[in-house]
Amino acid sequence: MTEAPIRTKIIAGACLVCVSTSVGVVYKISQKTGGFHYSTTSAIAMSEIAKLIMSTCFHIGDSSHHKDGISHAASAWNVFKQQVNLSAAMHIALLGFLYTVNNQLTFATVIIADPGTVFLFKAASTMIVATIQILFVGKRFSVNQWKAMFLQANGMIIVQYNPCKSTTRYAPMAYALMSLSAIITSTCAVRNEYLVKNYAMSLNVQNMLLYAAGALCNIGAFLFVPNPNSAQANLGFFDGYDNPLALAVVFVNSLIGLAITAVYKYADAVTKCFATDITAVLLCIISTVFFELQPSITMWCGVIVVCYAVHNYTWQLLLQHPKRQLALLRLIRFNLPQRCVI
Repeated sequence: MTEAPIRTKIIAGACLVCVSTSVGVVYKISQKTGGFHYSTTSAIAMSEIAKLIMSTCFHIGDSSHHKDGISHAASAWNVFKQQVNLSAAMHIALLGFLYTVNNQLTFATVIIADPGTVFLFKAASTMIVATIQILFVGKRFSVNQWKAMFLQANGMIIVQYNPCKSTTRYAPMAYALMSLSAIITSTCAVRNEYLVKNYAMSLNVQNMLLYAAGALCNIGAFLFVPNPNSAQANLGFFDGYDNPLALAVVFVNSLIGLAITAVYKYADAVTKCFATDITAVLLCIISTVFFELQPSITMWCGVIVVCYAVHNYTWQLLLQHPKRQLALLRLIRFNLPQRCVI
């Protein structure tokens, strides 16, 4: 191993933290009394179109499939036709629909809860994901993984329970929306795994299909579904974008796809996990300063418990596979001083 890949992982993870934190903050401050004063479906549709354009440019500029005597565009189109089939397109279209629903759930949740809680819940929703995988995929987990998931759940209870009032911080509807979002996210993860294992398709081609499906789903939602996150149901597609915060929502949503893609391409799942934890902690700090989250020693202890449990679960997952164990051993040997190399 060389130092360059490690730096690349750190940079990719840092970019994901910055973009994810910006998403949480911009979502919150862009909504006013009565919900968002712009169409959240049109915002995501424009973001998906921007990501589709960028993915298409990346695919055309990819030199790995370029052939002499053929233009980059023609070569990219030939590869696209070779890799895409109806079955894969349908699977990806379903993913686009699920992501459309999940994005609107996030908007709805941010209205009634602070972004720190929303992202911390995402980081600590492993038990929900595991339950779905057991029921529908037949996956099994080790005892240590169940211990880590149990610790996560207890940490979230500590964070969200107000001992002075003997109640939770938010209404049950907020937790129902966050749980539903976690279920959809886990379903998307299962579908993504299926695509990766069963279809020989480049990342750029997958992204092109996914973002095209997402754009169509969000445009369809704008045309046929009343505005789900605003008291103004008759908002036009471009209404409200004279506000810089509405434009910022489109911008950060366009970047988040690139950031996650960079982490998957240049880093790994552990890096994404660490980035998610750091994002949740940063948003909790921001929420206590600028939003309605009331800080307490109990809350911060719960945050620490959740983050520790997520790390513990991730390392248990890493150590399950011999190849990952070898990679981890090499990483440890690379980072130890020379006199301590084993």
